[in-house]
Amino acid sequence: MKRVLTLSSLLLVCAASAAPGAWRGTITMYVQEYTPNWPGVKKESQLKVFQSIADEYQKKYPGMKIRFSTVPVPDNDTNIRVKAAAGELFDIYWAQAASLNSTLPKNVALDLSKAFDQPNPYIPGNKAWKDVMSPSVLAESRAPNGAVYVLSGDEVAYTIFYNKDLFKKAGLTKAPTSFSELVADSKKLKAAGIAPFHAVPAYPWWSTYFLSDLYSRDYAKLAGFDGQPGFSALDEVVAIHKGVLSPKDDRFMSWWPKFKELTDLWPRDYLTLDVGKNYDAFNQDFVGGKSAMAFEGSYSARTLKDLGAKFEVGAFNFPKLTKNESPLATGANVANAFGGTGSFQFAISTPLANKTMREKGKQEAVLDWMRFFGTPRNLQRLTAENGSYAPTWKGTTPKLALDFDSSAIKAQIGRPRRAVNVGNAAPNLGWVDMQRIFGLYLSGNLTLDAAKKQVQTLLDRAAADYARKNRVDLAKYD
Repeated sequence: MKRVLTLSSLLLVCAASAAPGAWRGTITMYVQEYTPNWPGVKKESQLKVFQSIADEYQKKYPGMKIRFSTVPVPDNDTNIRVKAAAGELFDIYWAQAASLNSTLPKNVALDLSKAFDQPNPYIPGNKAWKDVMSPSVLAESRAPNGAVYVLSGDEVAYTIFYNKDLFKKAGLTKAPTSFSELVADSKKLKAAGIAPFHAVPAYPWWSTYFLSDLYSRDYAKLAGFDGQPGFSALDEVVAIHKGVLSPKDDRFMSWWPKFKELTDLWPRDYLTLDVGKNYDAFNQDFVGGKSAMAFEGSYSARTLKDLGAKFEVGAFNFPKLTKNESPLATGANVANAFGGTGSFQFAISTPLANKTMREKGKQEAVLDWMRFFGTPRNLQRLTAENGSYAPTWKGTTPKLALDFDSSAIKAQIGRPRRAVNVGNAAPNLGWVDMQRIFGLYLSGNLTLDAAKKQVQTLLDRAAADYARKNRVDLAKYD
């Protein structure tokens, strides 16, 4: 991908009056967990809504065809890279904003911000498409250059699933309500010969809960550096620069020893592994009844069902921290601190990443189709059928179809997310670099003081790189 397109050639033609225009043909899509008619899935489990929406569009505009990809994608970012390099990327595809904003190559997705500023003709009375979207999600999706590459409409809730049968075997009759109880219950499970967790302790997941509690009283200040709702990459970088999200602040790594009390009870061979490459392993261990708990998203409810978990499933939220557990704890309810967009987050490919997008009028037609399915009514239909995600747009209502006591998950839905985290300031910062240091500390291969020094160096470099690449003068925030 050595060719460089001019900015004007990449700008989306957003006039609603163009609609599908004169172009007729096939629009290809990869829609991840909303994929209809998936091969090999039992008839009663097949999703149909997206196909129904496509049928409605095709009836409205004869000659238009919508084709959904049903080929499994093990690694989405790698799939995007490979297809884009060959100029064969899907017309519309599922992607995470964080990847498009940092780790993926430039010019693989069109900037949708101008389209969001304009009316969506398929939403009655709409003056700007963004008016129906979540302002905080929109702000958090924005790239440092101001572009927005994804249409985001749903959220995933995270919880700790647990095997009620194994809990009973260890003499446990209820879920823990504090972090100390979680550690104590894990000790009882291990004493009964049951692994509490089979998991790589993902730093971006667990740290968000702790940091969101410890820094909760400063949230408005920390999330306000960029003048937008939500906690953005710029907010994170400024907080690092000011020494707040940093080992220089006692709150930042004070929770590591407490968390180590928990992971000391986990199988040691998981602690330093790569999260991405070992994701399925601990899922299988939990579903297979080899471990008592799994920290996962609401999407896993469908996995548990499809894989045929043969035990009673329970779920509980991240427990509040008390002063006994940390003198710096604020007592904030951070149950929904870690979460984010789910499977309804779609990008449109560029002419560089997708040769067919060079056809006259196709970009406008693809955008029109996105506008058609991107309405509150259709988002409601899609999320209700899938049952694993909650819609975030105005005029929608969560309808989770979970066949177990999902009160813990449902309690998170609709609550404002006040999350503080570290990982978006630079590519690989959270999932690779911080994860490596975190794993070495938890496994006993690095002291806390040594970890603090390495983390500080890492954060300083990430903030400086962000400021240089995005031409941000951090001194103005001093």
